[in-house]
Amino acid sequence: MSVFHCASTTSTCALFKLLLMGDTTFYGKGLTVDTSSKFTLVTQFITDDGTSSGTLSEIRRIYVRNGQVIQNCKTSISVMDVFDSTTSDFCDAQKTAFGDTNSFDNKGGLGNMSKAAGNGMVLVMSIWDDHAANMLWLDSSYPTDADSSMPGVKHGTCDTSSGVPSDVESNNAGASVTYSNIKFGDINSTHSNTVAKRSAKFVQ
Repeated sequence: MSVFHCASTTSTCALFKLLLMGDTTFYGKGLTVDTSSKFTLVTQFITDDGTSSGTLSEIRRIYVRNGQVIQNCKTSISVMDVFDSTTSDFCDAQKTAFGDTNSFDNKGGLGNMSKAAGNGMVLVMSIWDDHAANMLWLDSSYPTDADSSMPGVKHGTCDTSSGVPSDVESNNAGASVTYSNIKFGDINSTHSNTVAKRSAKFVQ
């Protein structure tokens, strides 16, 4: 499984996917964020002036288990500066490093996302399969004909032959996921916190 930020005004995202950004030891069974037991994922939407009426300038992820906050990992891509959250600078650097078109920035980036959030958004979570690309963009090497050692290609450890919807639907027909204890509120108000609180204030 990959965890990522999708900061988008269209279908083009500025992704902070952990393995894609170079850290293979942070998220997974037995790793820093051990996915073999329950944990809380917190996404913080931080504004330029630290208020709930400011313009979105950063999306930050943290993890919480047993009251202990685990800060997000840092990028480890040789041709990029180091980042640990989604910002405009991160999006620009990632698109350049991966040779991608910066459609997110072309469509207004975080500024337009902030305007959209101000109009109201609906949180949607689901379990699904992908009839277009077999979900390889999430957990495998994609595009499949690219060198997996190149920046921006290796999204996960799954084989490129995996994820075929007919296989998923027949072999895992009983698959399920539970999302629970969903909250929103000011920064650091939705979880117990054993580290110093950030001064920024917006919803998470």
